[in-house]
Amino acid sequence: MNQLSQIVLGLDGGGTKTVCVAVESAPGADDREPLARVVVGSTNRNSVGAPVARANLADAIERTLQSAARSRAELDAICLGISGVDRPEDHAQVQQWLAEILPDVPAFLYNDAVVALASGTRGQLYGIVLISGTGMIAMGYNRSGERRRAGGWGAILGDDGSGYTIGAATLRAVTWAADGRGPETSLTAAVLNTLHFTRAEQLVRWAYDDLSWNRIAELAPLANQEAAAGDAQAQRIVRQASLDLALAVEAVARRLGMENEAFPIVLAGGGLRPGYLADSLCARFGRSLPMASIVIPSAEPAIGAALLAISHVRQAAPPNSP
Repeated sequence: MNQLSQIVLGLDGGGTKTVCVAVESAPGADDREPLARVVVGSTNRNSVGAPVARANLADAIERTLQSAARSRAELDAICLGISGVDRPEDHAQVQQWLAEILPDVPAFLYNDAVVALASGTRGQLYGIVLISGTGMIAMGYNRSGERRRAGGWGAILGDDGSGYTIGAATLRAVTWAADGRGPETSLTAAVLNTLHFTRAEQLVRWAYDDLSWNRIAELAPLANQEAAAGDAQAQRIVRQASLDLALAVEAVARRLGMENEAFPIVLAGGGLRPGYLADSLCARFGRSLPMASIVIPSAEPAIGAALLAISHVRQAAPPNSP
């Protein structure tokens, strides 16, 4: 094992990009700024295929070490949070890549939700993280180390409360208003202005020419924006998303036996930035999980991964090591 005066790498790998940071692993380094931060393409093989994902992983590691002006010999460990590694075959594939890229370096691999939790708990795996971005997931650990999750099924199978479902509901509100099936809503102007359209009918070609989840999810902030401005339809959409997300967290808490404990709920993902949705969620949790505390991470998930790497290194260190 290398000495603790060296560095660790923390990596957050999503479906569209990967962030990798280098952090000193010496005692007392927990609050220091990263020595280097690099952004590359996706390391999720389910999103970009195995060859591209592996190449991006190797690129992230090499560029981060170069940016930090450190060598592989100075690397104590690497911790990765990568979306889509819950299945045994995916986990084994990434571990094999790491064995090839960084032989003899301890590597710790988690789902990306886990490192998002660690970013809000300073590397402690206790509490529940709720992520709402393009997709959504709630994942938690109790004090016994048991883990449970809810959501993360993808758009088709029911990631209610995700950016995709909010964006899709926003589009439906616009089309229903255009038909006269639903009430008028300020979402119509917001969506058309954002997409540089003049008529709701133009949405048809835009929606069906490219059936990617991300494009729909990018409209979700408009619902938050118009809800805060008082639009009734936007408020209905956001309140439903809040309920769906809260139910996921409450299910995880119940299955972990944490309903009557004080624990952190870490809010992560672009959809849970301060705003109408986050405010609605906090109000709900104040009633359903009154002992829980809401945490908005000041550090990004890649830092959470680095803190987990440091924790693993320290746990493995001999009792009298520095």
